[in-house]
Amino acid sequence: MYKNGNITALKTIIKLCYVGLAVVTVGMWIVRIVDAQFISAIIKDYFAALIPFTFVVPAGYIALAYIEKLLTNVSENRVFESTTTKYLNIICYCCVYAAVVGVVSVVVSLALKINSFVILISVLTLGELFMALLLKVIKSVFAKAIEIKEENDLTV
Repeated sequence: MYKNGNITALKTIIKLCYVGLAVVTVGMWIVRIVDAQFISAIIKDYFAALIPFTFVVPAGYIALAYIEKLLTNVSENRVFESTTTKYLNIICYCCVYAAVVGVVSVVVSLALKINSFVILISVLTLGELFMALLLKVIKSVFAKAIEIKEENDLTV
């Protein structure tokens, strides 16, 4: 079993991210409900970003769960297995989903002339697409490494 303080720290950070996502999501909706009668123009724009964020939260939870599974595999020395590529693929699809929600959000924001968050959402969308691309490359590298490992295991 691979013992490394980094894995423990990363798993702790992941658990904090679970809590953080829940707190932010619930907090945003509470603020929305409480301040509904006192909404200014800037806050209306803020709430326009609330809906897409809410749609992306489940993908965030799924990605965090599979990142945690990857770390468990690493700690158990099960890196070069097909589950690694499967997990990387799922995390990649979560990033692509978040990027698609971001693109839709930008288009809707532009159509409704809510320009306050267009740049922010565009930058986040590009980051999500970059992360998806990076994960696909890493997945391909792992797939090739697994293939080479299996060939070497057959050679005596």
